[in-house]
Amino acid sequence: MATHTYARRLQVHELALEIAVQTARLSRTLAGPGAATRADQLVRAALAISSNIAEAAGQATGPERRRFFAYARGSAREALTQLRIAAALDLGHAREIHLLEGQLAVVMQTLGRLIAHPPPDR
Repeated sequence: MATHTYARRLQVHELALEIAVQTARLSRTLAGPGAATRADQLVRAALAISSNIAEAAGQATGPERRRFFAYARGSAREALTQLRIAAALDLGHAREIHLLEGQLAVVMQTLGRLIAHPPPDR
């Protein structure tokens, strides 16, 4: 239970959860070639961000946390790539995608700081 509380205190985790929900909603409406496959990849990447942040929060030492924060950052990059492809193939969602891209940039920047300076060992 303490791990869950710690993860919730991380603002980046809250933002990652919001991104996961928004991308899941967006994925239902994507159009163009391979839309279903792209939507699935986008959702899986977005879900992995918050899941890896939560996993990092459950780790006892800095090196372990760094590893999961790095996984989360990799998933954020993957989600960003999928959003850029979606934006190019489906112009109808450009504004929504642009907002998600901005949120992902914040997540990646924050995760970079957490990787460089993880919370102290417990």
